[in-house]
Amino acid sequence: MVKLVDLYIGRAALLGTIAVWFVLTLLFLVIDLLDELRNVQDDYSTVDALWVLVLTIPRLAYKIFPVSALLGALVGVGGLAAANELVVFRTSGISRIRLALAAIAGTMSITVFVMVIGEWVAPAAEQQARAFKLSEMVGQAIIGGPSGMWIREGADYVNIQRPVLTADRGQQSVDFKDVVIYNFSDEADLQTITRAQTATHNGTNWTLEGVESVRFSAEGATETAIDRMDWLTELKPELLDSAVSRPNLLSIRSLWDYLGYLGENGLDDSVYLSAFWKKVLFPLTVFALVLAGMPFVFGSARSQNVGVRLFFGMTLGGVFMIVSRALEKFGNIYEIAPVLTIMAPVAALIVAAILVLRRSTY
Repeated sequence: MVKLVDLYIGRAALLGTIAVWFVLTLLFLVIDLLDELRNVQDDYSTVDALWVLVLTIPRLAYKIFPVSALLGALVGVGGLAAANELVVFRTSGISRIRLALAAIAGTMSITVFVMVIGEWVAPAAEQQARAFKLSEMVGQAIIGGPSGMWIREGADYVNIQRPVLTADRGQQSVDFKDVVIYNFSDEADLQTITRAQTATHNGTNWTLEGVESVRFSAEGATETAIDRMDWLTELKPELLDSAVSRPNLLSIRSLWDYLGYLGENGLDDSVYLSAFWKKVLFPLTVFALVLAGMPFVFGSARSQNVGVRLFFGMTLGGVFMIVSRALEKFGNIYEIAPVLTIMAPVAALIVAAILVLRRSTY
């Protein structure tokens, strides 16, 4: 049965997390605004930049939440420690681990909401932001959505259903799979539908591979199939590359879909597998960071002000992110399963925090 003390500590951690999350999101939003304003030009106004910034808020809020949860728990529960309220709880027989779990429960209650943002809101908003920005800057209609990327060029409407990100020796590139080109006449009559398994650019020209084409005329439809053909278009590969959402910005559902497609076709799925496990283990990462911050609260909290606790939290969060990124790169080089390289620092953080909480004295 949850006691009043658990609710009290959970509420303090929750309110601290919300406050820090809001402040950090606002801070990074201002930084992104200054950076986005550098792109303002004749075809991309300040209003356009502000709209792109609004669309990126869900992604930004999702990305910085784990560190916000750590800092917020330190601020919220640390405030109780500074007021000697934790001393009262400890002398009444409540263990440090239980107090820490109460704080984690308060933080995890909002983590569910954050995961909803990361799964349903942020990916769609980020894709729309990329497409809108590029369409305004280059003067071509680009639309991002669940059916892939749509581009209009003259009389052609191009649907790239699966832009796939690949990594080779640390260098990332985008391959375009399942490309469909709809060609219309001046009278808006559909003339040709061309489907290609792959579209590649050799630095000069585009080439379509695995092509099936259907041409419509007054006599009916004529279907042809060829291994490859040149694609005469003015589309720049860097334009398409910029419009592609990176795996870390996709939803779990989209990543699972990509993994199935890549597995069926024998393609490299390491980038998407790593992003998938990051998303799946997101709540466990939040749990580990908040738990790891609790020893800083219980250790000598009465002699620490808010600034010191925030410094400890930022240091811990920074070290965790650096180690996680290093292990991820290490795993990519030596082909270690992404779930292991992502889970290792999280598990180590949980074990270390529990050991410190059990052995420390208040």
